[in-house]
Amino acid sequence: IPPAEIFDSEISPQYKALHWMAYEDILRRQPDTDFQIKKIIQRYALTVIYFATAGELWRDSALFLSNLDECSWNMKREPKYFLGAGACEEGFVTRLDLWGNHLTGALPPEIGSLNSLTSISVFDNNMRGPPPKSMVHLKKLQKLYLQKNEFQGDVDFLCGNEMDLFKTDCGKKGGVTCSCCTGCGYNANNDKPIG
Repeated sequence: IPPAEIFDSEISPQYKALHWMAYEDILRRQPDTDFQIKKIIQRYALTVIYFATAGELWRDSALFLSNLDECSWNMKREPKYFLGAGACEEGFVTRLDLWGNHLTGALPPEIGSLNSLTSISVFDNNMRGPPPKSMVHLKKLQKLYLQKNEFQGDVDFLCGNEMDLFKTDCGKKGGVTCSCCTGCGYNANNDKPIG
């Protein structure tokens, strides 16, 4: 979680998310049970992701920042592909699929609080920087698609998550170092890590 000062900057994704939830979001939950507190955290994290990745410029909003429960912040694309946040189990998001949706910026550390996620797909966007280290908290994560972005750095900190599929921009043309990826986005076959 970022330092408290981040909430003082009106341009930070965290400030924008908190402002949206406090002043614009019609679905205001009361933090009177553990379940409601976790739902508030989930909604906040997804809203930070929206602002951190220039959600207002996304190809499809996928109903993000709508007055619906965040389990409904999704849609079908072309017509059978899932896009958005959803596939909820007991009220908590298990999929975050924002592939090919014109995302820019970086994934914020708040993504690590979405601990019900089993699948993240943000491939084919314009994301930069390394994925946040908070993603190590996503212990249920089985599929992670980060390829065809501008991610940089070493992502071996994610190797302990023991995912079935982990694709990123490793290999000869990629900017990511990864010893446990199951595929690379920029090698000749576009599917096998170069070791």
